[in-house]
Amino acid sequence: MCLNRKALLRFKVHQLQLGGKYYLLLPKLNSVQIEILARRLSEVGVVRRGAALVATSREGTIRVSDEGLCWSSFDPSDAVLPAVPALLSFPKEEAPMETIKGKYLRASGSKGKVNVCILPRLETSSWWRELRASGGCALAPDEHAVVSFLLERVRGNCEMITDFLVDGCNPIVLGRKRYFDSKVSSGEAVSTLRVVGERSQRNSYIPGDGNFRISWISAVTERDWTDLFAYMGEWCSFTPV
Repeated sequence: MCLNRKALLRFKVHQLQLGGKYYLLLPKLNSVQIEILARRLSEVGVVRRGAALVATSREGTIRVSDEGLCWSSFDPSDAVLPAVPALLSFPKEEAPMETIKGKYLRASGSKGKVNVCILPRLETSSWWRELRASGGCALAPDEHAVVSFLLERVRGNCEMITDFLVDGCNPIVLGRKRYFDSKVSSGEAVSTLRVVGERSQRNSYIPGDGNFRISWISAVTERDWTDLFAYMGEWCSFTPV
């Protein structure tokens, strides 16, 4: 991904229904944006603060996490989306590089071998299985950028879940959908990695537990990470210091 040649990511609303609940994918939210949403949700119901903002009204409960996810038993669009222009109008909040990385992944390892666990909003755990079974995808654009950034730096094949046959793959059936536990080249993994709101003839997905074992081709510099977070545009409300 030649980040410096790509336009910055613009925010677009994506709503999904999973397990009888409504989910809105939002940008990674900084402290100012959380305050904006708290004021907006106070017009809907009583707001409590904790691990997430919680607004309770006669219709039900809306929750918003600063990791960029809103969920509710009823459609929260009317309550949340009017605040989006204000959310996007504020400058990014400065934060340590490691803090921003930690919003997207955990990594450990040495000597060119790195274990990476991706931390997506919805593409993980039980929701991963439901998304595959329904033929959906919830990998947000900024998460897609992070995974692509990592996959481009892999030496050899990548372990991915695909909806197309690959030599030596193992079939996986989820609902009425058939997938394959596959090993594909890093280039094919990047070119087929599916993002929310899109679907191609050939699609690949991150593993359900988000875990990758990666051998770097070359060292990843601080400038590489800085360029990546800048490319995320409106989907990430932080900039490294």
